[in-house]
Amino acid sequence: MPIVKPENMNFSNKNLIMIISGLPGTGKTTLALSAPDVLLIDTDKGMARVSPAHRKDASICTTYEEVLADLKAAEGQYKTIVIDTCGKLIDYMKDWVVRHPEMFPKGAKTSGGISLQGFGFVKQEFIRLSDELAQKFNVIYLFHETLTKQDEGVFYELLVEGAARTVVWQPADLGAHLFIMNGKRYLGFTPTEQYTAKAAYGIKGLVEVPELADGQPNDFLTKLFAKVRDNLAKESSELVPQKLAYLKAMAEAKNICECVKAPEDVAEAGNAIKALEHALTSEKEAKAMLKDRLAELNIVWDKAAKVYKYADK
Repeated sequence: MPIVKPENMNFSNKNLIMIISGLPGTGKTTLALSAPDVLLIDTDKGMARVSPAHRKDASICTTYEEVLADLKAAEGQYKTIVIDTCGKLIDYMKDWVVRHPEMFPKGAKTSGGISLQGFGFVKQEFIRLSDELAQKFNVIYLFHETLTKQDEGVFYELLVEGAARTVVWQPADLGAHLFIMNGKRYLGFTPTEQYTAKAAYGIKGLVEVPELADGQPNDFLTKLFAKVRDNLAKESSELVPQKLAYLKAMAEAKNICECVKAPEDVAEAGNAIKALEHALTSEKEAKAMLKDRLAELNIVWDKAAKVYKYADK
């Protein structure tokens, strides 16, 4: 696989994986349906609580096999997959592992339920599924939350088996805690002492989620995703002048290195490379280019005499 330099990286078209968590009644499902061209994988009967005006296509699944089949059928038909809820999806995965001992040996306890090794299979499958989905869709994982008391107050935790709380954040690009404060709804993208979150791509802190008026389009996340892509495109465009300066510096460094013919030329070449107007990684690469030129000519640095000379044969 070829190595890509930072100045050649452009992520403005990447699909996004986002976690939205919140207590019941905060409007997670309706908010998730504001993403572009959505299919809802409804494992928690969340669509029933959404206003008819804001409902989108849904797949009501009761097993993990049904989830996989419907995701396969959705390819090329939708831009965003919403999993409502991800906690229930992981329960489906656990049941799937236990029911297939031929695929997951020692995945079940002898007394029933999933084993520790079985849960390891679930974590692997969650990462695999997330990677596969992100190649074809935006993905939004919805989580219910539970409140836990701590010495310094309360903490909002994802309502999912303890060991999975860390795993689900691994593939996520963005993660937000949805809550109501002073009658207004907010997404918190920056982690605090009260909740876990994940900021990226210029999206951070508190972002207000306006209430939907009658007849108003439900497009909050569509606009947020567009902003993310604009930010990524801007980052890429800002590298263009640096890339041009990098190419100029590397061309000049190449000429300098080619002018080195003998040990007495090395010091002048080193000073000339140092004096160039460098950009990105040009200085580091130019010095490496000079080092390769010296090796080609069999020139070394004599520490004792403090001069460059031909290496002893």
